[in-house]
Amino acid sequence: MKKNTLFEQCLANVEPEVREEVRLNMEIANRIYDLLQAKNMTQRELAMLMGKRESEISRWLTGSHGFTTTTLAKIAAALGEPIIQVKREPETKYVYIPLGNFVSPTDAINGSYTQTTQKAITALVYLN
Repeated sequence: MKKNTLFEQCLANVEPEVREEVRLNMEIANRIYDLLQAKNMTQRELAMLMGKRESEISRWLTGSHGFTTTTLAKIAAALGEPIIQVKREPETKYVYIPLGNFVSPTDAINGSYTQTTQKAITALVYLN
């Protein structure tokens, strides 16, 4: 592929946050487009569901139009699928697992071991 030096120079002058914003808008637009494809829906049908003009949907799908969280929520509701997901820390879950019974070393040495002096061993296990 031939490099366009003018394009490369222009791109070098774009602030990193602007590049990131464009990248993010394009990823969101691609997600919406993929959902439309998966549901065999057209831009026109999405526009009708949302009470929008098809031209607005078109601007979204070209990535040239920014998204508000309200707009993303409305699109998600219309498509019945999340558009973006916020990374969250997983909820920590622990379970207690009985491992059996044991006799304390003192009881065993003293010979005072009986069924009633056995102690239950449990393990606290972290689940991801």
